[in-house]
Amino acid sequence: MIRGHMRCVATLLAVSLLAATPSVARQLDPSGIPDPASQPALEGDALTELFMGRTHRGYYQYHDLEERDPAFVEEMGADGSAVHNQDGVVSRGEWRTRHNVVCFEYETLNGGCFNVLSGGNCYFIFSAFSQELVAVTVLDGDTPDCEPSIA
Repeated sequence: MIRGHMRCVATLLAVSLLAATPSVARQLDPSGIPDPASQPALEGDALTELFMGRTHRGYYQYHDLEERDPAFVEEMGADGSAVHNQDGVVSRGEWRTRHNVVCFEYETLNGGCFNVLSGGNCYFIFSAFSQELVAVTVLDGDTPDCEPSIA
């Protein structure tokens, strides 16, 4: 079991395309981003099914202080395990959902809790605490239909 307190630093699942994404974070057109004030977050079984036994790839919407590539891949096991891979750095941890939030806790990486809004086949990951956009993801194998494309 992972020990310690969860840190709420925006490090979720913007599950990524390790080799295919350039080292510069791409910013989305604000008109294409769902508004968490007016669009409900995924919740319950729909939220759990989005993560259970799935792999997401995506990118973060901020520049990492270590200037790592913003792209990442997040694998969520049906057993609650999580493997986050960003710029070749692999972090293991756990994930869980409750109501309309998904939370991640890692052994060597900051975790946090997030609301997820959908737009087409893209998932917009917002901090559950600040409602700031943290990452954009798609299920592995999907071609994103949000702009700019993250594939």
